[in-house]
Amino acid sequence: MAKNKVRLIVAVVCVIGIALLGWSMASTLAKTDYNALGLAEYEAGNYEKAIEYFTKAIKQDPGNVDAYYNRGACYATEDFFHHYDKLPGQTYIEAGLSDEEEAFQKAMADFNKALELNPDYALAHFGIGNAYYLYVDSYADRASKVIPEYEKALEHKDWILDKVGVEGVAAVYTNLARTYFAMCEMDKAYQNYKEALDLASIDTALEHQAPVCIELEKYGEAYELATAYIAMAEGSEEFDLALMPGMIAAYHLEKYDEAVEYGNKIIATFPDSGYVAGAHRFLAKIYKERGNDTTAREHIHAAISMCTDIIDSEETGVADIPGAYYERGLAYFDIGKYDKAISDFRYLVNHPEIANREIAHENYYFEGHIGLACAYSQVGRNDEAKQVLQDVLRLLDDPNFEGYRKYRKTGIETLLGELSAGKSIPIPMMYQVIGK
Repeated sequence: MAKNKVRLIVAVVCVIGIALLGWSMASTLAKTDYNALGLAEYEAGNYEKAIEYFTKAIKQDPGNVDAYYNRGACYATEDFFHHYDKLPGQTYIEAGLSDEEEAFQKAMADFNKALELNPDYALAHFGIGNAYYLYVDSYADRASKVIPEYEKALEHKDWILDKVGVEGVAAVYTNLARTYFAMCEMDKAYQNYKEALDLASIDTALEHQAPVCIELEKYGEAYELATAYIAMAEGSEEFDLALMPGMIAAYHLEKYDEAVEYGNKIIATFPDSGYVAGAHRFLAKIYKERGNDTTAREHIHAAISMCTDIIDSEETGVADIPGAYYERGLAYFDIGKYDKAISDFRYLVNHPEIANREIAHENYYFEGHIGLACAYSQVGRNDEAKQVLQDVLRLLDDPNFEGYRKYRKTGIETLLGELSAGKSIPIPMMYQVIGK
């Protein structure tokens, strides 16, 4: 059945949207099919032009539910709004981004209009979930605003299957999983990505299930998923998104030659990728383990230089600053420059206004605490290290850290125990793999 469906599935900043063709052959003979023209522009990424066509389709037929959904799906893309553009917890109005707030409201109005015209139009719930995902930052908001919309859509997955095919259902599971991943609800993310991949080989599901498996220490499965995605993505603009999980999984499985190959491809092919500094850092680890200290130093200094350029640039977006400080702190830690590592990690701890939110599956405010405690311990400041970890445990009482409490609390208590025994503590590997 799915083979006969007219559909389009597009990946947009890890959020998949579906645009629909809602037409019949009879209608195309009688008048211009603006919905079809809009879909062609949507597929090409020309969202402004697509909106023009979908608006004409609505004027032509005010009851065209698909056109309302499609127009909303255009607005609910990163081209129009994204929570990275504002500080955590802000509205777009508070951030001075009235155009982004307007786009969000237009998306919501179109999805709600689709439901008004057809209360059973399940994809409108999918669209509302996507719009909220691109707006909100917190665990609580994702739990109350994003997750319920995807769940409502899945209550009618047979309708979605009939409307857009099996890949449409897989897309809903993928976005539900992506939301759980952002909430650090790893088991739920894993299960929903698995549901998606059991239905269809959605590229963003492959891309993200691999790092979820790395978080859950399922390294063999992560490697299989990453290499499958590498084969799928080779030659595309998103190839680096496949290579980095592949590098990390290969590293954990001691497939060092393969890890080196993937890391070098990231650096050579995607010099502006957010993964380049991490690739340099893991290459440094491999070369150091092989006894090649000179090459290891070259890679670690390349990572530091790249992060410093990002931090110092006036063009750096607010969402890119925390990752640069954290990555540089990790690099300094790896070469024993603990005072500099302390400075970078402490910056994150002291600036929750930019660091305390999920950015590319990480919360650098939380992780900055871990790095700071470990760096303090390396210079004999164990009392300060213990205080930082105790602060982290108190932080986990915040409902917005529900996922972290489930998956990280035991590890933090273990680190505290080691400090209490007078030991210095390294940064655990789970905190060295960033931007997964």
